Amino acid sequence: MFDPAMFERSADVRGVYPNQINEELAWLSGKYLVRSLKKMLGDDITPGILVGRDGRTSSPAIYGSLMQGIAAEGGRPIACGLASTDMIQWGIGESTCGAHAGVMITASHNPPEYNGIKSLVKNTETGDIDILRPADHLAPRYKEDGDDGSATDTTTAPYPKAGRMNLQTDFVEAALSRSDRLSEATGKIVLDPGNGVGGLFRPLMKAGLEKRGAKVELLAIAEQIDGRFPTRPSNPGLPGAVKLLQETVVEEGAAFGAAFDGDADRVFLVDEWGQFVSGSVLLAALAKSMVQKNGGKGAVVYSAVSSWLVPETVRENGGKAIISRVGQDAAKVALGKTKAIFGGESSAHYNFPDTYCLDSGLFSLITFWDMLLETGQKCSELLGELKPWPNSGEVNLRVECGDWKSMSAEVISTIKAEFGTDEQNSYVLDIDGVSVFNPRVPEYATVDDVFTIDQAGDPSGKIYREVQNYTPDWWFNVRASNNEPLLRLNFESRDAVEVTGRTYALISKIREICGDRAKITVQDWGNLK
Repeated sequence: MFDPAMFERSADVRGVYPNQINEELAWLSGKYLVRSLKKMLGDDITPGILVGRDGRTSSPAIYGSLMQGIAAEGGRPIACGLASTDMIQWGIGESTCGAHAGVMITASHNPPEYNGIKSLVKNTETGDIDILRPADHLAPRYKEDGDDGSATDTTTAPYPKAGRMNLQTDFVEAALSRSDRLSEATGKIVLDPGNGVGGLFRPLMKAGLEKRGAKVELLAIAEQIDGRFPTRPSNPGLPGAVKLLQETVVEEGAAFGAAFDGDADRVFLVDEWGQFVSGSVLLAALAKSMVQKNGGKGAVVYSAVSSWLVPETVRENGGKAIISRVGQDAAKVALGKTKAIFGGESSAHYNFPDTYCLDSGLFSLITFWDMLLETGQKCSELLGELKPWPNSGEVNLRVECGDWKSMSAEVISTIKAEFGTDEQNSYVLDIDGVSVFNPRVPEYATVDDVFTIDQAGDPSGKIYREVQNYTPDWWFNVRASNNEPLLRLNFESRDAVEVTGRTYALISKIREICGDRAKITVQDWGNLK
């Protein structure tokens, strides 16, 4: 039996296979998606829906069931097979095979036992790609549905009519075309797909680079697509996850290395010395380049847990910094409403407003590579110009109790109330969980003066805000995970001495709030250990 509570999720349907997410849930998701699209596009339109999948062992079964659900409700499934998430987004934007929308079967960076369904649609007004939230587009259709348990007689094969769809080749070519300098590329680059669908990229990139006359050698580790992720976790941002890539880059004398997550829409870099590059540092570097190329102006969207290095860098180069709630659903809204020129998250999602607000690991890789070729600098030299603040990294606290969501909400509201007092001398922002910035300054009386609300685009101020000319001495954020019983904690300070002590004090405060009603254990220590 499927769990209808999965339809209440805010970003995508995601859970453990087969207990939370399974073929039945997938079939109904396809059915309800078609119903929602007909409401959006008109009943006279047969929605064309691109469907792709990652390399997880459960993905083929979920993929096939979802395609049948689409067909059963009168939609037109477009079978893409193995694909990266950004490949599906790009295909929707290009209206590949007449697509109006798309679905990606993936659990992104989650462990192998997880899987998920991510739905998207091309916005007919802006041309961008919007996320279809399950809570808005699947849950209402489930509530409207009947109670007839008879099986449908409408089925479809999960394979394309013809064999030359070329989505993979066309997507990689679109990414390579973002740079006019790749013909100058020499040396070695190492790719680490981590056994995810990024394993599709190297052969296609190699062909495209050879066509351009590039004298570069593309190497790869963990290239074979294997949904068990035997080489490393599917999340390359975890501490120590890319050790093999770091060692390979140094051994091969490569210019840099690039590690993709399980569905290959995120990318982390390793410099020529084997040093890991945080998502915030790469976000700052890409944002700096985009603002400079836009004549020293333009808005850049960044997530609420990104390093303060990002807004600092954007402002120093003449741009406008926009803080948004964590998650691509919020980021894409902020990018569209503010007409931003670039955006991203510290989790290594980077958005390209000039291409459907696509968040793409491969586009980001090519954009950074182009920066190296343009400047003639080495990776460490280019990124060394950016000085990240001392920080805790993301510390994940596991909350074990009867209702972890209610407990997490209580922790966040208690911290918000405590740090909102005059004695704490801090600004408290609740755009995502709770963010605290210290100290207050005379120029800005309230938090709404520091982080101003766009009354036209987001009058609630709950999705994004513009950051004024303020810089804290330290700040932190505590927020709850959407999918797991975790509280995520990020602390950052100008003074490295403060990081460990204040982070530990915050963990102790959370345990004090929970008391004996919940067991709080540190699952990931971030940069602290």
